[in-house]
Amino acid sequence: MAKRQKIKEMRLIEIESEFHSLLLSCLRECARGRYGLFGQNAHLDPDGRYLGWPDAKRLRDLAYEIRAIRQKFGEANCICERFLQLCLLRGPNVPGEPKLASQFLVEMDQG
Repeated sequence: MAKRQKIKEMRLIEIESEFHSLLLSCLRECARGRYGLFGQNAHLDPDGRYLGWPDAKRLRDLAYEIRAIRQKFGEANCICERFLQLCLLRGPNVPGEPKLASQFLVEMDQG
């Protein structure tokens, strides 16, 4: 195994660990009623002045980084992909972020 690949694997392990712990804390906070995790209302505050949530932004950044690294290995992180899928949901019939967070927590407990 090349040194460069080992470094990427070590970085992947590091960011996936950070992603998982941050995801759980953000999901719990969102399930208690805080909006901003999935970006459903980002169009109302594009600069993040009023609805900004630095941990949620960090979580999305980590998810995209994990996706990019995993794609190079030809793999996927299911939890990360599910999170990014929920971040794309928009529309009048989409459940609110607290409900999505609660459902995601249940999914993670079951699977």
